[in-house]
Amino acid sequence: MLINDFFTITELKNIDGTINATIKLNASHKIFDGHFPENPITPGVVQIQIIKELLDKVLERECTLKEIGRCKFLAILNPNEDGEVDITIKHSQEDDVLKISAQGSSTDKNTTFFKFSAKYA
Repeated sequence: MLINDFFTITELKNIDGTINATIKLNASHKIFDGHFPENPITPGVVQIQIIKELLDKVLERECTLKEIGRCKFLAILNPNEDGEVDITIKHSQEDDVLKISAQGSSTDKNTTFFKFSAKYA
């Protein structure tokens, strides 16, 4: 849905239950026309969708969000200032539940944009 349009993946690894990805945001995407003109801010729901799409790609299946445990947006993610974002997703499967803990940070690691934990089916 957003992959290869709103964002592209520049690096992607899945080692021992941890996904490490670097993504590049498309600052000219139409989402930013309304959120907000002249001062683009990546909506929180879009950041959550990015996590879902990375999970889908790495795990090669459709993941459905079932429960949000914690969701904190800690800094504004402006694609003009932070066009590349490092994302770390720790994941484990217990029966039919995929548990994740995710974080999005600036590539220099000086800013954490969000922290998110959830359960997916």
